[in-house]
Amino acid sequence: MAKTPEYPIVVIPELVKDKIQFTPLVFPSGQGDAPIGASEGLFANVLKHYFGEIVSPQQMMLPPGHRLPFTADFMMVEPNTGLHIDLEVDEPISFTTGKPTHCIGEDDYRNKCFVDANWLVIRFAEEQVSSQPERCARFIAGAIAQLTDNNTYRQKLLHVEKVTPMRQWSARQASKLKKSDYRQGYLVQRKN
Repeated sequence: MAKTPEYPIVVIPELVKDKIQFTPLVFPSGQGDAPIGASEGLFANVLKHYFGEIVSPQQMMLPPGHRLPFTADFMMVEPNTGLHIDLEVDEPISFTTGKPTHCIGEDDYRNKCFVDANWLVIRFAEEQVSSQPERCARFIAGAIAQLTDNNTYRQKLLHVEKVTPMRQWSARQASKLKKSDYRQGYLVQRKN
């Protein structure tokens, strides 16, 4: 039986893994207007604090052969190599539709489109971003250091503990989480 995926989920393009090419094959095409998640504003502040101007919210990427672009929750561009990072914050239930979202396997094609465009993909569970924003930043800084040898950001986050992994949910599990108001629970805690 396959192991349940755990957040943070990282998908690395082969060209980046092999340190052959860091720049994307498809560049961003502007700012999108996708709905901003409940915890993304707070996370944006943490990202800006540690990473500064290399972070941009809601950036679109139009894969070849597609009519509509994908919008990254956050895009980061590592300054030395030009590595583009698609940062995603996955919630189990959509507030707008009330339906399960980001379930196991649901984002595989989207991830593939970004990876085929030579973007690194890092996905966090919304609960991680909401309860451990600095730990998520540390994880990102570690990925940048490991792939590009740029330790600048990792040095700023050495005092922060590692992010606690979380299992990704199935549609059935997400429905159970909805019934127990699980999402509202951790979002309310973050505001206190």
